[in-house]
Amino acid sequence: MFLGFRISEVLALTVGHVLDRGRIRPRVALPPRFLKGGRGTTRTIPIGPELQRALERYLQKRERHGELWADAPLFLSPRRGPGGAQQPICRSMAEKIIKRALVAIGADPQGLSTHSLRKSWAVRLYETSGHDLLVVRDGLGHRSVAVTQVYLPTNRTRLEDLIRRSDWTRSRKAQSTKTFASAPSGLAAKPRRQTRDLAA
Repeated sequence: MFLGFRISEVLALTVGHVLDRGRIRPRVALPPRFLKGGRGTTRTIPIGPELQRALERYLQKRERHGELWADAPLFLSPRRGPGGAQQPICRSMAEKIIKRALVAIGADPQGLSTHSLRKSWAVRLYETSGHDLLVVRDGLGHRSVAVTQVYLPTNRTRLEDLIRRSDWTRSRKAQSTKTFASAPSGLAAKPRRQTRDLAA
């Protein structure tokens, strides 16, 4: 919701990604190996004030139960992996936590998911950036703008308004109407030529 990451990327975060010598980092940087497909460049997203406060509270609670190791999963599962190794919560557990959080704030969780939160983040970034698709593409970590466009619903009212405003014939029509309206009244009815008197 705050970073625009995919749920798989969020669950790949470690304590060291957000905490440095006891302080929350100013930004999260995910190397390609943590990203979908394992390719591309490092994605760097700033940590805002609200997310910083949430991380501080969360990590303080974690610290009461043991030391915070940099390579430990940020969102720790109560279950242990092979050999007792720490492991992150699974995707289904993350979805359940999100659903419970939505119910707690009075929102209807029907149709909402971690992916829809990522889409909401994309829409807010799109509006804030002045409708810059390239900014949203980079924020979401997409390789193609075509994929980014799927995340952004089209505002039909705004689309129709822009189409009307971009109609180049409007200016020509307005100019023609203005010229016609300002023409001298004598031009509207051209006098007929006098006919010769055939009887003369």
